[in-house]
Parts: sequence; C-alpha cells; structure tokens
Amino acid sequence: MSDRKLDLLTLDIADSIATVTLHAPPVNALSQLMLDEISSCFSNLSQNKLKVVVLTGNMNCGFSAGANIRELVSQNPQGNRQFFASLYQLFNQLEDIPFPLIAPINRFAMGAGLELALCADIRVMDDNARVAAAGVNMGLVFGTQRLSRLVGLGQAKNMVLTGRQITAHEAYDIGLVQYLSPPGQALNQAWKLAELIAQKSSLSVLGAKKVLNAGFDIPLDKGLHLEFEQLEKMLASEDFQQCTRAFLNKTAKL
Repeated sequence: MSDRKLDLLTLDIADSIATVTLHAPPVNALSQLMLDEISSCFSNLSQNKLKVVVLTGNMNCGFSAGANIRELVSQNPQGNRQFFASLYQLFNQLEDIPFPLIAPINRFAMGAGLELALCADIRVMDDNARVAAAGVNMGLVFGTQRLSRLVGLGQAKNMVLTGRQITAHEAYDIGLVQYLSPPGQALNQAWKLAELIAQKSSLSVLGAKKVLNAGFDIPLDKGLHLEFEQLEKMLASEDFQQCTRAFLNKTAKL
C-alpha cells in the first residue's frame, strides 16, 4: 500500500485499487491548482498496473461544489477561457483512462463537480446527497453533453434548464447513478465494487471498457466488429485459459 498527500488531494493505493480523495475545504471547489493536481495524479496513475480507481471527495468537503467561483470572478475572460479549456481537457483525460473509474458521491456534486462525477464509469451516491447541473445558475452554458448521453435528452433538459438540485433517489431513478447507499457509506460501497471488479481478468475488464466507450455512438455492426476484435485477443490469452479452468473446477464441485 502507498499513500501520497498533495496540496489538495490524497492518493492511496492498495491491492491494485487506487483511491483519489479531493481535499480542498470547505467544498472541494475546482480551482486551477486542483485541476492541475488531479491531472498530474491521473497521469501518474496511468503508468501503474492498476485494476480500478476510486475518485471521491473528503467527507467533510462533499464531492465537489464545482468551479471555484471566487477564482473565476477575479479573472478576465481570457483567463476564464483558459480555465475551462483545462477543465474540459481534464474531463477527457479521466474518461480516457484505461481502467474502470468509480465515483462515490457524498453530500453534493454541483456544476463542474457533477461533470467530474459523470466522467466515471460507475457512480455510487449517499442517499442524502444532492446533485445539480448548475451552469444556468452561474450564467453559463455547461454540462449539456455527458448528462444527456447518460440520462436521455428530456431528463438532461429538465436538469440543465432549471439548474435545480435533485435528490439521490431522483438521480438513481433517471440512471444518473447506479447505486444508492446509506448516508456516509458511498465510499465503502464503491470499494466493494472495486474489489469485485479487481477479481476479474484485467485484460477482459480493460478490453470491455474500451469497447463500451468506443462502440457507444457508432452503428451496431461497427460496434460488434470492435467487440469481436477484442474477443479474438482474449481467446488467445492466458486469462481466458485460467478463467475457464477455474469455472470448470468450480462447477465440478457442485
């Protein structure tokens, strides 16, 4: 196990599972320094042989309240343009990491904080937490694309155009999050999911994520072609041999 404390986040790695915890009191606002630290952290993680990454916010700070408004107000339009360019680049970086990313949401995830959570493959949410696509509340057009692809255009319009906060149960009902947990337990549930995923064939999990992402918005036949290419690789792998032998040994004992 390894621990690393940066200025605004903590990194812990145990059993090939990395936990990145944002810690920027009082609300984990996304400043330029925070963006830089997250980006640097995930660049380093990409060089490790990991199986899963969990991205969360310190329990006392929530997941993230979004962009640091005080910082935006103090900058000119060009400075703010550069900030949002960095923000978009970070989101793309998180989406493109090869290993599964799980985001447990505690207390709140607002605006760019919600968008940060949307970059994860799986989201777990405390059932007393709230989320909002809050761009219109700040006079911005933001958060229109990932959300609509995840929950559908109608639900995304409802959130984006009103900027209202929705409950964890609403988020679950529309498919924004995949799991609800009792208050304060989202991180523990995320770790259990991470441990379950870590038990699977790494090659299979990484290949499945790659094909799911690449095949999402292309024609079915092209998506199936991508899947078959990955399948061929797996059929020739030691992982496939080990998994099938383990399955046969398990069923023989039934």
